[in-house]
Amino acid sequence: MSENYRKPIASLNKLPQFTTMNVIDGQAGLVSYSSLIFYSLTIDNILNIIVLLILAGVSIATLTGENGILTRATQAKEDTTKEGAREKLSLILNELQTEKIPKGESLALGDALASEIGAFDEVTSATYTGQVIEVVIDGYTFEVNGDLGIENKKEIAKVEPENINDWEWIEKDGYLLLTSYKGNDTKVVIPNYINGKWVKGILSNEKTYGDIPTVSFWGENICEYVDRYASWGFYVQNTIKEIIISEGIIMIGERAFMYTRNLEKVEIPRSVIHIGREAFDLGTVNGWETKDENKLTTVNLYNNIETMGIGAFYGRGNITLNLEYSQEEMAEITGWDEYWYDPYNETVHVNYGVQMD
Repeated sequence: MSENYRKPIASLNKLPQFTTMNVIDGQAGLVSYSSLIFYSLTIDNILNIIVLLILAGVSIATLTGENGILTRATQAKEDTTKEGAREKLSLILNELQTEKIPKGESLALGDALASEIGAFDEVTSATYTGQVIEVVIDGYTFEVNGDLGIENKKEIAKVEPENINDWEWIEKDGYLLLTSYKGNDTKVVIPNYINGKWVKGILSNEKTYGDIPTVSFWGENICEYVDRYASWGFYVQNTIKEIIISEGIIMIGERAFMYTRNLEKVEIPRSVIHIGREAFDLGTVNGWETKDENKLTTVNLYNNIETMGIGAFYGRGNITLNLEYSQEEMAEITGWDEYWYDPYNETVHVNYGVQMD
């Protein structure tokens, strides 16, 4: 790779265009400039400009409203900076492609290409997700698709809890991992954003019944404890019927929704890449098999899944798993084998290669 691309690309260091304001004889007018002055404005400068604009008869709403002058100027600066970052990525891809062509090679999405892109000084990070390469440059995230096209990373809608007191969580590496739901809703929407931080995973939380340890994502207040043996037991959840996991969450932890007895529907988003061991296990209660009691009949799983846990849907009879992966592709997924769903339950059906939105 050429050394000149290990340094900032000179052609991209042009001063950005921006819009500012002239006030002459009480008349305000928009003027375009290309200068560092725009970036060197101090707070005092900005306040003086605002005062002059007000004196010129420009209202506060015109200045700061949703479509105000300052709002539009800020957006123009943002758009210009983002376009500069996109152009840097385009030049990097062109450089890599130019290197490959003489060798009769082509660029293909994968960890190798992500590593090559990430080697450029301009790039903060480059990660292959299995579908696209996410590249961060100058604080902006872009997606490189299979045609080497550059797209803005799709924004994930924030889903915040209606009642924050219903949830418990821990923080790790700047993200949140949910550990418990204590609310009383029969339909539970798993949030992806709490207190200004993104939620990345769902964990089961160890609890105790007397001296007996057990695990469950559900709060003790909404569960019934069942003694299984003298040495241990578990929490059964009898009221929740629907679980909607918000886009952006990537992990469903081990035994997270185990023994959710009346669950009828679960929506797992495309962002989920890991489903833990026995995550939706219906299991056995008081020694009785529960597969004939299962109410969860269909689950859709997208082709972002990378790892599976054994027995994820154990005990859920008459369930159909719809998979985007082909059977051959699914065989390559860590943890997927005949034990993944329930080898002892002949009423589990798996549809491979299903087209989903």
